[in-house]
Amino acid sequence: TRTPNPLVRSQMLYPIELLPHEFSRNIRFCMHDCKAKDMVEITSLQNPLVKRIRFLKKRKHRLREGCFWAEGIRNALQALELGWDIEALVWVPDMLRSDPALQAVQRASVRKVAGSRYVFEGMAVGENPQGLGALVRLREQRLADLDAGSETLLVVLEEPRNRGNVGTVVRTVDCAGGDGVVLLGRSVDAYDPESVRASMGSLFAMPVVACPGVSDFVAWAGDRGLRLVGTSARATQSYREVSYRRPLALLFGNERKGLSGMLRAAADEVVRIPVLGRATSLNLASAVAVMAYQAVEG
Repeated sequence: TRTPNPLVRSQMLYPIELLPHEFSRNIRFCMHDCKAKDMVEITSLQNPLVKRIRFLKKRKHRLREGCFWAEGIRNALQALELGWDIEALVWVPDMLRSDPALQAVQRASVRKVAGSRYVFEGMAVGENPQGLGALVRLREQRLADLDAGSETLLVVLEEPRNRGNVGTVVRTVDCAGGDGVVLLGRSVDAYDPESVRASMGSLFAMPVVACPGVSDFVAWAGDRGLRLVGTSARATQSYREVSYRRPLALLFGNERKGLSGMLRAAADEVVRIPVLGRATSLNLASAVAVMAYQAVEG
């Protein structure tokens, strides 16, 4: 016996009113919205849109296509609410359990694609996908576009190599009320799907700028009077012993090599975060959290 497709009304074996609440709610939503001209349904990993999204895991394809994949409820809703240019929302009726998310998808005046669980799991970045994602256009964000005022707090990462770290740092800076993140040198891409997922929507709420040259950043910061406070395991001062006067940029080096000589020399202060156990250092995102909240306290 052929299994009925709940997305097609003519194949329903039971009145929708007799189905379990959660299943019935999702079917009602899909049947209502599938009438719209901007709704399509996909069930194959060979679908051109699905193949395109999967290609976007690589940076060269993101640059060529000018867009990136933002997976997860928080990411998709933040992209919608904050006015990013969305090419398509991809959602799975039997995976998406959040009423606010369902309502947001229904209200959104963008292209919507209903997919199967199989298809979405084939595109998913990590475990336990939530059944919602957005194909979002890249925004060009340059150092010159950052608005550095008297109360500015920035976090600067020099050549970070871990994608999850970058996303978590963006989320942490957002939580601490920071104004942006600067990625120096040969950094991983903040729009990598893993980084986007780890940011939990914060990527859409604050500027994340890539700056290829340390000297360019140092000159820019000097022109705007930013105080630069760097971190190093070899520093003699504790992070609690210095001033966090604003405007301020907190500097963090590569996960393995630390701050470069040029960036360390440019810092007004270089401090250490004590490590009291057997570990040799804090995770980058953890170090950013410690420093960012210390800066908030002043």
